[in-house]
Amino acid sequence: MSGVRVASGHLFFFFAYDVGFDISLPEASLLSEGSESPGVAGLRPVPQHLQYHPKPLLLAPVPVELRAGASAFRLSATVKIFDFGALSVVLCLPVPDTPWEEYARTALLLAGEGGVEEAARDLAVRLSERIRPAVTRPGFAEIVEDYRVWHVGAFAPEMTGSEALARLSQDIARLLTLEQGEFSGVAIEDILRNPIRYFENDLVLSAWDASFVFDRRFQDTVDILEFLNAQMLELRFFDRVLHAAIDEMGVELHKRRKLLSLLVDPYEKPLRKLSEIKMDVSMVRERINNALKVAGDAYLARVYEEARRKAGTERWEGTIRDQLKTLEDIYTILNNRAAAARAETLEIIIIVLIALEIVMGLLRR
Repeated sequence: MSGVRVASGHLFFFFAYDVGFDISLPEASLLSEGSESPGVAGLRPVPQHLQYHPKPLLLAPVPVELRAGASAFRLSATVKIFDFGALSVVLCLPVPDTPWEEYARTALLLAGEGGVEEAARDLAVRLSERIRPAVTRPGFAEIVEDYRVWHVGAFAPEMTGSEALARLSQDIARLLTLEQGEFSGVAIEDILRNPIRYFENDLVLSAWDASFVFDRRFQDTVDILEFLNAQMLELRFFDRVLHAAIDEMGVELHKRRKLLSLLVDPYEKPLRKLSEIKMDVSMVRERINNALKVAGDAYLARVYEEARRKAGTERWEGTIRDQLKTLEDIYTILNNRAAAARAETLEIIIIVLIALEIVMGLLRR
């Protein structure tokens, strides 16, 4: 036993779901009784423009009872509604004065408990039905993006961020990777790389799908990481949509023209669909990128960028750019074929008209 206690803390579980193309927040507010989220409170020095545009809706918290193993837990669940078609469900377990080992054990136990996501999905499904009239092109996607934040407000005895990192490195690494084993020194160094500190008594470490936050003023940090999880959901959703579109358009490229295509343009429908997909993805990407502007050398900007890097956001964005480029190429090919088909049809019509003129001329003799 380390003899370290968590004097105060929380275990946060984020789950993001896509429910449609976009959501009218004023209409959704009436249907859900949600209110405008307070946004980034500015607990630390931040740029003035570091805020949501527009701010998402926030629903009042509700209790959620869960069992994990032989233990029962009572979590608090809140839901945010984002205008770009996403719902974010946050389940939170407050942790009062608790031995560090029990804190870490509880975190890993709940992280592996499927009932946590089931409870979040149930809340999201029921809310999506309530706000359905406010959703453009409603549809509850099966994919979910999840993230965890392990928060410690204070240790007992008191420790600085550097001391916590030195004394609890194995457990913090387990919390970030959701692993149970004993890490090597090289692995520890890699997992705990690039810690972010503002004061001596705070610390933020991020990994692929979890962050460890040691900070009394944690609310803004948690809010930023929740938004990142919703952003990652939309990137995954775009990837799925674009991948399906590329497969479908690949079939169109290998189709042979039929005789009927002389009368009906076979490329009109796929070209229109390609244009709609490109426009939809561009519009939602722009809305997400403008939803929260993080710039400068502020603490929250550093937290956000490091978490984005560890989550692989740039790789997802690169994949989506490549997929959009592929669709652009397919669009160009189909458009050229459509132009060639129209020219060919016009030539055939001209030849038929000439032939008819000749026949009519012969018949008049």
